[in-house]
Order: sequence, then C-alpha cells, then structure tokens
Amino acid sequence: PCVDACPVNAISMNDINDPPVIDYDRCTGCGTCIAVCPGLAIFLVKIQGDEAFVSLPYEFLPIPKVGEKVEMLDREGKKRGEAEVMKVKKIGKTAVITVAVDKNLAMEVRNIRVKQV
Repeated sequence: PCVDACPVNAISMNDINDPPVIDYDRCTGCGTCIAVCPGLAIFLVKIQGDEAFVSLPYEFLPIPKVGEKVEMLDREGKKRGEAEVMKVKKIGKTAVITVAVDKNLAMEVRNIRVKQV
C-alpha cells in the first residue's frame, strides 16, 4: 500500500514481505505513506533549529487534539518526556499525529500516549 500511495514513487519493495525501501532524494516528506502502511512502520522526522517534528501513525482512542500534551515513548515503550501535538490528520482508521520534540529526542520517539485524566 505505501508503494502505491507515494505520489513521487519514492518507495519500492521487491516482495510484499520485504521492508519498504525509501529513496530519500525523491521523498518530499508529504506523509501519505504513514497512514497507509499496514505495519505502522513508517514515520517522518523534520528537524528545524533546536526543535523537531515527528509524525507517527496512531490507532488508539482517544485521538489527541492539537495543542494537547502527550507522553513520548521510545521503541521499548519507555516514557521519554512530554510533547505537544502540532497536527492531527485522520486517514481511514489511522490518524497521523505530529508532535514537537527536542531535536535530541527526535530519533528516539516512536509512539505517544494520551495522558489519563
């Protein structure tokens, strides 16, 4: 699905069981692939100055709202701090959540958790 969804043909796969290969010279960072990847395996990182924006697939409820503070989680599910939700885009059953994080954590944040009230 991500191969077909990419508007600039920046994603390729030899076999359906292979991980996708990204051509970073072609990729525009549009994020269309994030929501359609069946393995929820694609995320985007954009670094600007001391801040980074991480866009992640999210399929839990409740879906966070723009401006909401959420917990940042690493690959092991350990809390890495708090982040502010900057953008929410719903595509089918998958939301793409963009959070603002310190650039030093950009390559560690791989999921979020909505705070319990």
